[in-house]
Amino acid sequence: MMYRKLKQKGIHHVCLRVPNLHETAAFYQNAFDAELVAEWGTEGKDDHAFILDLGVGDYLEIFGSDEPFSLGKWQHVAIWTDDMDASYKRALENGATVATSPAISHIPTRSGQVVHMKFGFLNAPGGEVIELIQDVDENAHM
Repeated sequence: MMYRKLKQKGIHHVCLRVPNLHETAAFYQNAFDAELVAEWGTEGKDDHAFILDLGVGDYLEIFGSDEPFSLGKWQHVAIWTDDMDASYKRALENGATVATSPAISHIPTRSGQVVHMKFGFLNAPGGEVIELIQDVDENAHM
């Protein structure tokens, strides 16, 4: 377990609070190959937290507590994958449930560029919503 400073700019981490810290961490480790890089606080207390690296310094901070954050949870967090089908399957095998099945989207932007992606939403075992995103080419279809 080693915390690494890999980026100078961008998002450092997204934080959530869940009722079962260990189960939630295991879900992200098993479903998305997240690596535990730091842990602090006291087991069973509200200050107990893990930092998981979802890839190249994209950190997820998880606190274990039965009390929700006063600000609530996020709407969703999106995780990039290079293999949607395999990642989606692994997440389901590790306790996630289907929110929306994977689909292809070609989203025209106001600048005229088109963003091509395959995406799907999952409900993680801790209750948070995860969107998986895979970049695809302009000819992709389901």
